[in-house]
Amino acid sequence: MTKQKLGNIITGLSLIIIGTVIFLENLNLIELQFGIFSWPIFIFIPALGFHAGFFLSGMRKDMAGLLVPGGIMMTLSLLFYFEIMTDFQYAEYTWPIYIFAPAVGLFELWLFGGRQKGLLIPVGILTVIAGFFLAQMLFAAILNFGQLSLL
Repeated sequence: MTKQKLGNIITGLSLIIIGTVIFLENLNLIELQFGIFSWPIFIFIPALGFHAGFFLSGMRKDMAGLLVPGGIMMTLSLLFYFEIMTDFQYAEYTWPIYIFAPAVGLFELWLFGGRQKGLLIPVGILTVIAGFFLAQMLFAAILNFGQLSLL
């Protein structure tokens, strides 16, 4: 059996298992107590797949491109899990993570793909922009808290 056929079988079985679990939960035959099976898992699992594809390839530099979508999707899935756990009450503050997510993927490409200096330019720009907006919101929240406590 070739590696591609084995990969197709594993992918198919994974989708069948995930679909069966969701179907059984919708029929109220099982109750999932943990948020791990909520919708961000459909972003998290492919992100793991991209990372696994790179690391199982022997970390070949020509395969490092897999880390860009993997890093973006991993960052966003973790953000979505955080949002679900906090009932989206911090969503107005966490939106700069959407800007930061591509920086994570590009940084992974830089780290494992040959360390081309040109990749650090977009990584730096995206990180600075996201950091600026996060800091701006943090300072605004601190000032609002200070005004509320004085009243």
